Amino acid sequence: LSFPAKSFPFFPGFGDSFNIDTKRPQIIPGSREAFFGYTVQQHDIGGKKWLVVGAPYESNGQQKTGDVYKCPVPSDGHGNCTKLNLGRVTLSNVSERKDNMRLGLSLATNPRDSSFLACSPLWSHECGSSYYTTGMCSRVNSNFRFSRTVAPALQRCQTYMDIIIVLDGSNSIYPWVEVQHFLINILKKFYIGPGQIQVGVVQYGEDVVHEFHLNDYRSVKDVVAAASHIEQRGGTETRTAYGIEFARSEAFRKGGRKGAKRVMIVITDGESHDSPDLEKVIEDSERDNVTRYAVAVSE
Repeated sequence: LSFPAKSFPFFPGFGDSFNIDTKRPQIIPGSREAFFGYTVQQHDIGGKKWLVVGAPYESNGQQKTGDVYKCPVPSDGHGNCTKLNLGRVTLSNVSERKDNMRLGLSLATNPRDSSFLACSPLWSHECGSSYYTTGMCSRVNSNFRFSRTVAPALQRCQTYMDIIIVLDGSNSIYPWVEVQHFLINILKKFYIGPGQIQVGVVQYGEDVVHEFHLNDYRSVKDVVAAASHIEQRGGTETRTAYGIEFARSEAFRKGGRKGAKRVMIVITDGESHDSPDLEKVIEDSERDNVTRYAVAVSE
């Protein structure tokens, strides 16, 4: 099919020509279910020609993420395209929702450096009990290597917190199983995950120990399982000021994240043997922008 420029004599300078070969077409097969061919871009690397083909319903594992293929031109017609596996790209410190994100629904090339963007307009992330669909793109270099993610509409969650629980495990705490159940009920209410809440636990009596660090577990299930195995360490003294200072100076540094809100929750029966030191450690916590809560437990 040809449209020569001379076919438009009344519009000089506005004519353009292109040809479509209807007799010897190159057919590049792909999955109909994956919507292979929904988007197509030409790609040139050192004179070698390729087609970049979007398949927004392509599956990666159990998720229908979508993906992008590279197909050499000319094609031998035997489906020699290669999936770039961009659907497996993840963002760190974000609770992603990648299923049905439609990667490859949008493709854009940059002729200056032969790179291209493959976008997932329905990519979303979790913040608390809500999901925000902000979209995400993957930048791919001229040699088809993934370069970086582009997510300009992504915003940090309000649940981006590092929480340290300072747990009184001295002899005055009884029965321990009730305190443990109380702790687990608190943990179940947290939105724990990448880009959201991290939790660490320290237990104190006469001494203070790490039960687990902020970055040890990344889900509510795992944190609750770890908390269910915390045993009471005992101690004839209840050094609450020491526990608070340990949490401030040590625990927040073990897996703490830059920019995360710091929260400290002290669970105790209220009897402290180092109460003269409390004013100083509270001032230090205030200086470090640590938000503090105290929970009193009793028989």
